[in-house]
Amino acid sequence: MFVDAAFKKYKIDENNVSIGVLEVNQNLLKMNDFVQPFIREQDYKMIIKIGDRNYDVLNKYIIASLNDYYNRLMNASKSDRNMMTKTYNHLYEMWVELHEHKKNNNLVEMDKTYDLFSYELYVLGYTN
Repeated sequence: MFVDAAFKKYKIDENNVSIGVLEVNQNLLKMNDFVQPFIREQDYKMIIKIGDRNYDVLNKYIIASLNDYYNRLMNASKSDRNMMTKTYNHLYEMWVELHEHKKNNNLVEMDKTYDLFSYELYVLGYTN
């Protein structure tokens, strides 16, 4: 599909602060069937999404992880239970926050909360 692997580099800025560099194959940008979803204006291209996020899979992962963590909490020794209860309460508050963002159709905050939730569960040893 690509003649060479020469990628043009684009700086990515957020709130006037550089957050990274994205390398893009120019042949990919020239393809009309690929670029069309990304075009906002003539001569201006914006990548609005990288990859696919399956919210159903994420929800099942979070629910299964929370249920497992709750079961571990109930079987924990008294010395561990206090710390685990604080962690569980924090995770539950994030779950409530996530549903508030869903209810308000705030996709940016919803995605941020999903990312943070996934990371915190990963730190606890859960993977999807």
